[in-house]
Amino acid sequence: MARLKAPLGGCTVRMYRHGLGDCILLAFGVTKQRQKYVLIDCGVLLGTDDVDRLMADVAKDIRQATGDHLDALVVTHEHWDHVSGFIQAKDHFAKISVDQVWFAWTENPKNPLARELRERRQAALQGLGIVLQNAAAAPPLFAKRIESLRGFFGPDLGAAGRATTEDALDWVKQKWSNHRYCDPGGTPLQIDVLPDVRFYVLGPPADASYIRKSRPSSKAGQVYLDDAKTGQLGFFLAGLGSAPAVRQPYQEQMRFTPFNEAYHCEPSDPDVSIVAHLYHQEPWRQIETDWTGAAGELALRLDAHTNNTSLVMAIELCPKDKVMLFAADAQVGSWLSWDKVRWTGEYKEITTEDLLSRTVFYKVGHHGSHNATLREKGLERMTNGELVAFIPVNRQAARRVRWRMPHESLYDRLKEKTLGRVVLSDTGLPAASSDAALESFRGQCSETKLYTDYMVTPWKTGNEGR
Repeated sequence: MARLKAPLGGCTVRMYRHGLGDCILLAFGVTKQRQKYVLIDCGVLLGTDDVDRLMADVAKDIRQATGDHLDALVVTHEHWDHVSGFIQAKDHFAKISVDQVWFAWTENPKNPLARELRERRQAALQGLGIVLQNAAAAPPLFAKRIESLRGFFGPDLGAAGRATTEDALDWVKQKWSNHRYCDPGGTPLQIDVLPDVRFYVLGPPADASYIRKSRPSSKAGQVYLDDAKTGQLGFFLAGLGSAPAVRQPYQEQMRFTPFNEAYHCEPSDPDVSIVAHLYHQEPWRQIETDWTGAAGELALRLDAHTNNTSLVMAIELCPKDKVMLFAADAQVGSWLSWDKVRWTGEYKEITTEDLLSRTVFYKVGHHGSHNATLREKGLERMTNGELVAFIPVNRQAARRVRWRMPHESLYDRLKEKTLGRVVLSDTGLPAASSDAALESFRGQCSETKLYTDYMVTPWKTGNEGR
């Protein structure tokens, strides 16, 4: 199979059609013969049919298309549908050399806030895993919500030695040692011998309050969903700390208990023997499993907050030229933070609004979910007439877990903004049409059952003009 090639100064985007999950390969044309390759994520939703063969096919194609060499590997965030391939097709990825691996700052073990976020996520996942193993203790709706998280964090949330997203990231870190943890703003990232291609890091936000914003409010597209440290998570962890399966040290339990230590006692205490007797004789008085009631909402928030730790990049092909936006699964909190991002030195005049106005390729966030593409400060700022959108989604897989992907109103607006130039991984290219713009777009694409390719040519070397 031939190598993936891009035009001189341009880029060819290959979106794999392997299911509900992100795996995108980029080729940049250095010369007519020489290419540079960047892979962004490789994963698929848990429960995908024949997944090992499918991900092996994807990995084999990546090897053939790149000649077993990547100039950069971008791992956006810790969700199964973005990283599972590194476990499922490990034997193939082990044969690929990688010059550098880019992670979000939230994966940096030396960053105190990153460590705090990781510890809280691990504690929550531990508790959710226990609820999942004892689903009878949780209300049915909450149990279903937790069950759906398997698709993002791995089989059984890592229970009984099953692989997790953390295992996938650890394998990547151990296999390839040249890591870079990316902060928003500053100086754009670059790759050797690609001086005009600039990778602007927009997210994840440096301010954790934006990471905790995931739902749109009723006021003009603003979102506010703060997971108070002493709120549901604290209640959940307090219950978790007293659960027999994960009995924690006394002082650790006291961190989260809702009652002052002075009010704690044991059932054997003579002063409370009558209360203890009633407590044990009448089950309706017992509250040991009440903490599981917070599990369903916590599961949804944990998922959303992890999405907001996504590494988001706007890739500029030439100075002041075309831009490609790869938003991973960033939700509205991340999008809202982008206006605060500042660049340094010769890039200090660049703004997020400018980058979005020049965006001609948008990898739609979170498979087209309703809260992963901001409206006024997001899609409506993408005003370039060449805009196209690719959505890595499988609608049948989404329906199985009752997700509306892509969300109808967003999908309709994407089609309006792009004049129909929207590609879904399950259906592929839009049908042939008499519309000249749509046919021109189709002419820039090629497709197989495994992937769809799209060629982006910069204005400075293309025939379009500005």
